[in-house]
Amino acid sequence: MRTPLYDLNARRKTVSITLNADLVAKASALGINISRTAEAAVIKAFEDAEKANIREELREAVRITDELVAAHGLPFPPFGLFDPDEEGDDAA
Repeated sequence: MRTPLYDLNARRKTVSITLNADLVAKASALGINISRTAEAAVIKAFEDAEKANIREELREAVRITDELVAAHGLPFPPFGLFDPDEEGDDAA
């Protein structure tokens, strides 16, 4: 289940914003709920910003991982070169 980025059940807060008066009048005449439309736009902008942050964090993690592998090699041998069931020199 995906964790929400914000509290979906938070109470609503009255805020003051400035909008084009003609746009407000025409939107109201068409029955557009300006508050809900503005909230949807803020949600979209917020989610886009969060996605951009996550992408940047992933790019940084990949860069760090690439540097570690370049400096120290892979943490495990390539698949097929190690068989834990094979008896080796140190087997009792």
